[in-house]
Order: sequence, then structure tokens, then C-alpha cells
Amino acid sequence: MKVLHICNDYLGSNVHANLYRGLDQLDLDQTVYAYYRGRDTERKNYFKSEHIRFFYRPILRGWHRVLYHQKVETVYDDLIQSVKNLNFDLVHATTLFSDGSIAYRLFKEHGVPYVVTVRNTDINEFLAVAPWTWPMGMNVLKNARRIVFISEAPMRKFCRHFLIKSILPEIQDKFVVQPNGVDSYWLDHIQEEIKSLSHNLIYVGRFDVNKNVVRLIHAVLRLKKQIPDIKLHLVGGDGWRENEVLALVQKYPQNLVYHGKVYDKDVLRALYSQCSVFAMPSIHETFGLVYIEALTQHLALIYTKDQGIDGLLDDRVGEKVNALSTKSIHDAICKILEHRTDYLASEVVDFERFRWNEIAKVYIRMYETIVKNYVISNMPNL
Repeated sequence: MKVLHICNDYLGSNVHANLYRGLDQLDLDQTVYAYYRGRDTERKNYFKSEHIRFFYRPILRGWHRVLYHQKVETVYDDLIQSVKNLNFDLVHATTLFSDGSIAYRLFKEHGVPYVVTVRNTDINEFLAVAPWTWPMGMNVLKNARRIVFISEAPMRKFCRHFLIKSILPEIQDKFVVQPNGVDSYWLDHIQEEIKSLSHNLIYVGRFDVNKNVVRLIHAVLRLKKQIPDIKLHLVGGDGWRENEVLALVQKYPQNLVYHGKVYDKDVLRALYSQCSVFAMPSIHETFGLVYIEALTQHLALIYTKDQGIDGLLDDRVGEKVNALSTKSIHDAICKILEHRTDYLASEVVDFERFRWNEIAKVYIRMYETIVKNYVISNMPNL
């Protein structure tokens, strides 16, 4: 079986590479078509394999962000030229509107069935503010063999959109919820018991608007009189709010501790061991691997209602909040710190479902079923 992955974010995330590595270990014949904006010549997330061909294509320009249909034409034409003479049994598009439109064209013109994954940008950008892309998106959904969601929360939000409601009876039987995996390091270092009952919280991520770190900081600072030893450990950086975050760290050194970017997993695990709560009240979140990483270290979670892991895990792992309410975040912190031992992690989470090699097996079975059924449905009547 030969599978083509159409992936516009291959350079920006290692999630896709982790899945393709897992599939590679199962000897799946794969082609990765990674198109992107810019002239970066570094082949990010490349790895050697006898079963995978990579095509890195820097073909996007700034105007493609608004000229959607022109982007579709540009990418499709380049794909046909780049991977010509390669026959595929299945296409997997990693996003609905950007990659799915290319998979749909391949299906219409070459008869190749496809799977499409719906992500955060599809729901909160394309469906929210780009109606000129909607007709194409509806065609992608109606003709896909499977529609994959990374977690329950974005699927529920997706289904609430008025346009999706209008075609839901046609497409909902094709829905699949399949979470991403996490680095095996965390799964091999699971902390079975609560290691810290301190008033320390930790945040790991970018300092941007969506990750909501500034509102989290203000929620923590509201508690400094009530809980003088409360501390928020900040790991990460970059983003539009970085200067604001660093100014707050300088102003409140007793309650805010900045560690910068931490790439060493042993160092990060040591930081987790000093904390009792992981907090990341993102405004929008498709999944959030870092939540699972924190859970392996038996931290309680503060996460956003109807986003990311909400609905994926037992509610006893933490507290869900209204990301736009400082008070909601403040109240969640208070509740967890007061009743920390009520929140469970390893007791209620099956971490094996987040191993990439196990996830790859799920995808292989899905791919094989689709290809088999597609071939049968297209066999001539004798």
C-alpha cells in the first residue's frame, strides 16, 4: 500500500514526523509532500528511511493567505509535477481546507481516496472568517473516506457550526477521534504518585495571545496575598506577549520564575517534580501534547473548556476553565491547591494510547480498511 501525505505544516511541527516514523516502522510505503512559505532550505523533520520519499516545496507566497483558490491551484500543479509517476492507494491530508482541497482534486481527477484531519486552524480560522473557502471545504468533507479529529472538544465545536450542521447526517459516520502521541521519554518516566504538594504551578509554551499566559499570570498574582508562597514557573518564550511576560517576572520575582526555553527533558522533568499544577488555559487548542507530558509526572491540570483535551480524559485530572476569564482561572487554581490529592493522573489515564507506535497501528488499520473497501466498491459487476 502506498500513501501520500499532504502536509503544509511539516516544518512547523514534529507531530507529523512522529506519526510517519511510526508508520515507517510498520514498513508502510509513504510519500511526504511538504509545501510551505519562505526560502528555508533546511529539511526540517527529515529522517532517513527506505520506505519514505520527501518533497520539500517552498512554493507559497504571502498573498496565498488571502488568495485561497490561487493557492489550491499552485499547490496542486506543483504536486503533480513533483511526484509524477508515483501511484498512490490513499492520500492523507493533514488539514481540511489547505491540504484537503488538494486531496479532493486528486480524488476527482485521479480517483485516489483520501483521509482528512480537521485541526484548530480549520475550525477557528477558515470556518470562522473565510466563507469563500467553505464550498471547497464542504466538498472535501463529503468525499473523504474518514474525517479525523485529534480530540473530542474540537469535534464538538466543529459540529456546532451552522454549515457543518447542514451536512452532518452525510458525514458524521466518517468521524474518527485519534489523539496524537507524546515523546516516549515521558511514557518511560511516568511518576506514579504525587511528588509535590507545594503551591508551585508551571506553564510550558509560547508567550503568545492564544496560549493566554498573561491572563494566567494575573490569576496567580491575585492569590499572592492569600497564598504568599505561590509561584508560577514559566518555561518557554517568543510570541507577542514575551516582553509583557518578562516585565511581570521582573516586577514580581517572588511569585514568577522564568526559566527560558528548556529543551533538556531531564531538566524539564525536574521542574515538574517541584510543582503540583500544570496550567495552560489556551484560548484555542487542537490537542496540547504538553498536557499529557505533565500528566505523566502526576501534575493536576488547568485547561480550557471545550478545547484540546476536554472530553478526552477523565475530569479528575484537573479543572477546566473559561480561558477569557481571569476569575475562572483564579478559582480553578484555588480549588486544586486546596484539594490537590483529589486530582488523579496515572490512576485514570491509559498512557499507552499515546505511544506513537500504537497510534501508527491504528492508522495502518484504518488505511487498509479504506483501500480494501474502495477497491471492492469500484470493482466492475461481472
